[in-house]
Amino acid sequence: MNAQNNTQQHQDSSTQQRSQRLADLLRTHYEASRNIRRGVCMLNGGMYEQAQAAFQEASQQGCANRSLPSFLAACLIGNGHLRDATQHFADMVADDETNTHAQIRLALALWAGGNQDEAILSLREAIRCDRENAELHFQLGTLLTSMDRIEEAELRFTQAFTLQKDYAQAYVSLAMCCGVRQAPIEAVKHLKQAQSIRPFDARIGMLLTQAIRAVQQQGLSMSVHANMPIEDHIDDQDGIDLLSRVIEQEPDFVNAFLSIPFDQIDANIFSMLLLTIRVALERQPEHAELHYHCCQVLERLGRSQEAINEGERAITLDQQHTKALIRLAYLYRATNRSQDGASRLEQAIEHGADYADVHVLLGHLYRDCGRLDRARTSYERALAINDNYVEAQQALTSLATQ
Repeated sequence: MNAQNNTQQHQDSSTQQRSQRLADLLRTHYEASRNIRRGVCMLNGGMYEQAQAAFQEASQQGCANRSLPSFLAACLIGNGHLRDATQHFADMVADDETNTHAQIRLALALWAGGNQDEAILSLREAIRCDRENAELHFQLGTLLTSMDRIEEAELRFTQAFTLQKDYAQAYVSLAMCCGVRQAPIEAVKHLKQAQSIRPFDARIGMLLTQAIRAVQQQGLSMSVHANMPIEDHIDDQDGIDLLSRVIEQEPDFVNAFLSIPFDQIDANIFSMLLLTIRVALERQPEHAELHYHCCQVLERLGRSQEAINEGERAITLDQQHTKALIRLAYLYRATNRSQDGASRLEQAIEHGADYADVHVLLGHLYRDCGRLDRARTSYERALAINDNYVEAQQALTSLATQ
């Protein structure tokens, strides 16, 4: 029993550490978001020096150029928890035989090896075969910029966002080219477009502010109306997809979210988490653990019947999933289905969940159903496991008066 307790204590400590790490990441992200919003207000008010300082502070916090889901995914991977996931992502890219990724990797490898002309030629050949690929045009523009071939680079960046209207980085790169040839008014135009696509990106906000100040230094006046970022920006599809793959690799990370105290986390975070898990389930619909965690998140959001459905799905896929069986028991009791809850706990105990708190809950469920003798047996079993279990002692005393 001591070994079991030590294992549980270790797991609880690990979850607490992860929860604290996630809570710290969330605080950092929201602080950076506040700085970006302050920067946008200052920028729109013509207070360019203060705007630049706010954007710079957000950038220094290290999370202001990403949506919340992509930021969390990047941090969880970078924090060393998911070494297997990084290889998984690399394998995904290797398996992408649209050939775009392979062609770009080849060009960058040639470039890194000092074969600049061959790198350029390889991308030109790729574009000849796929003229409508925005990414290829962008990558070619980037390499041309490094060779100071600004004129053609601008054409490539223009082609990239012509093909893909929301390609923010293409607008940014074109603006940087404008800066090189001392055309800040044009740079502002392109940066305004990039900022409208990615209003949560502190780097773009800072570049836009710098471009406007450059216009002023030429003796000209200019004002902008920058877009205010959405408060949480939790629905970024690329970020959701990346975070879903992180959670798919290590589903228990959901427990770290769920362990963060209510006063430290917004309900929107759980909406994001639910969306993320469901994206993962689209890829792996037979993944019992993901259905269990989906059940947990739905419960946290107050959506009890949906939570029950997901918990039952987890049990269908894995009849010995004791955590799901126990969670279902709580949900059934909360929805006045104590008999169903008792049946699920009996299964959990049968499959090894012989824990004091489980027997106490089973006792409560029996008592709710009027099965007082069975309730007494459950409370006594809880005390046999832990003779200091106050709740079990009180339940037995209460039962004696009935």
